[in-house]
Amino acid sequence: MEEKTNTVTGIPAGKVVMPIVVLTGVLHLLVIIMILMINSVSTELSTIMQNAGKYNQDATSLLAGSSLLSETSSNFILMPKTEGGEVNINPLAAYAAELTQDRRGPQVVARFKTYDVPEKALEQLEIAAESADNMLDAQLHAIALIRTIYTVPPIPALAAIPGYELTEEELAMPEAARENAARGLILGSAYGLNKQSVSQNVNACVETLQQESARKAAQTGQQIAILRVVLWAATLSIIAIVTTTFILLFTQVIRPLEVFAKRIPAGQDLDENHGAREVRTVAAAYNGVRKRRDELDNILRSAAETDALTNLPNRYRFEQFVLEAKESGYSAAVLLFDVNYLKQTNDTRGHLAGDQLLCTAADCIASSFGENCFRFGGDEFAAIIINCTPEMIESMLRRFEKAEEEKNISISYGYAYTDDIGKTSFKRLLDEADHKMYMHKEQIHAHH
Repeated sequence: MEEKTNTVTGIPAGKVVMPIVVLTGVLHLLVIIMILMINSVSTELSTIMQNAGKYNQDATSLLAGSSLLSETSSNFILMPKTEGGEVNINPLAAYAAELTQDRRGPQVVARFKTYDVPEKALEQLEIAAESADNMLDAQLHAIALIRTIYTVPPIPALAAIPGYELTEEELAMPEAARENAARGLILGSAYGLNKQSVSQNVNACVETLQQESARKAAQTGQQIAILRVVLWAATLSIIAIVTTTFILLFTQVIRPLEVFAKRIPAGQDLDENHGAREVRTVAAAYNGVRKRRDELDNILRSAAETDALTNLPNRYRFEQFVLEAKESGYSAAVLLFDVNYLKQTNDTRGHLAGDQLLCTAADCIASSFGENCFRFGGDEFAAIIINCTPEMIESMLRRFEKAEEEKNISISYGYAYTDDIGKTSFKRLLDEADHKMYMHKEQIHAHH
């Protein structure tokens, strides 16, 4: 007969684990990418803010340089001599020193062309630089006029001031006229308009730079905010997946295995209807092995406890029965039997006839005294009757003797009875029955 195979149901752990592993890996990669992007964008934002400060500083340096040149040149032109009558060279030296600084119009514009600034800011700065150059040209023109009037000592500090070619008409002018002309160059409306243009355009350039940096900062901040939202979503997704995985692992694997660990030592079947398919497969395999083991145990137990010739329980089973019986509270009778003339049958008719004689005797005993009949070995048998009366035993013996006559065999017997096993023991009953059985056997042999 083929063994029936059960189809194990349930979701395979592999089909759940692989998508989780892949999804978790993708989310982890996404988290790493988001972190790198946030760091990159944050660095970009920091660069924007640093550049904004640098650009503003460069733009305002044009205004500061132009203002300082205007102030120092005005000091010399308006007050060419000190109170002691000497030429006032201090403003002129300061003017020369300021000319060496890298913040004149063309220099600042050249630097701005290398920067990432709006075209509008560059245009505003170029206008301011052009106005500053106009102021510088007026300052050099005015200084050249004053220097034709007053002799300036030849000191190296003044070498930075470039020369200015005066016209013949200007050189022919009286000193007072040249001095008034110099004052007109730095105090006139044209100079004032250029000065105002420098201030307005530099401030407009700074404002444009600030607006651009604010726009870039806002755009970059928005990118960081979006990246952070994605990062949080990915992180929370990973937490949810890990939590779900743990719950599935606990409910579908760990918990069923804990139950298995308790049921296996107790010799109980395992639940094949809960847990992942692999867990159910283990349970089904164990139940199958346990079933086959129990069947094998039953076969081995039956072989160990059953007499192979008569199929009656053997003496080992008799002793097990006695050990497992309650110690008191019920009546009991023990009967012992001995088959007569077994040796004579074996000697005259052969062992097969002797075996047949034993089987016939076993049928007579079992049919008369019920299921608790045993073969002790050789030609000896026993029977135990529980919850009986002497009248019941006598009735069974009469049925047994009738069976003997029908089967044409001779069996010696003896029995012992107690109304409460607690007053004696099965061993004492067995000894008493054994004594009576041998007395019966002697009577039978005495008549033959």
